[in-house]
Amino acid sequence: QRAAALVRSFKQVAVDQSSDDIRSFNMKTYLDEVLLSLQPRLKGRPVKVEVDCPDDVVLESFPGAVSQIVTNLVMNSLVHGYTREQAGVIRIEVRLDGGQVWFDYRDDGAGMDQETLGKLFDPFFTTRRGQGGSGLGAHIVYNLVTGPLGGSVKVDSAPGEGLHYRLRFPQSRK
Repeated sequence: QRAAALVRSFKQVAVDQSSDDIRSFNMKTYLDEVLLSLQPRLKGRPVKVEVDCPDDVVLESFPGAVSQIVTNLVMNSLVHGYTREQAGVIRIEVRLDGGQVWFDYRDDGAGMDQETLGKLFDPFFTTRRGQGGSGLGAHIVYNLVTGPLGGSVKVDSAPGEGLHYRLRFPQSRK
């Protein structure tokens, strides 16, 4: 039964990532499914992902965009924020406020200085050229939040203090 549930979850996330459809979905359940699909990347790494999302948050939006955003944020943390053996915590917090989704993502990794932070959303900007960085992860996140999700992105960081993304977007895109 567990294997069947995993396969269903992987299939749904895969369909969502390749689809531009708006549908109704439970945010907490969906985040769990996306993070489950990322388990192979997290396996063997001492980085924990904590999700704080009320059980009753339902969006009428683009689950594919949400999936790609979470995937890119987690992968960026793993590639840029932590060394292979470094322990850490990634925290995702979701709240609703007057029809707006407040999606906060933070890691306690390496962080970045203000000059690097200023280039974070530039396409092809990476601090890991040739080491797994394409320079597109944060650029994709920015475009998905400000495009299909119709929201905004703010990010704070300092060396040694990790990254903190604050995404804001409407609960419904209908």
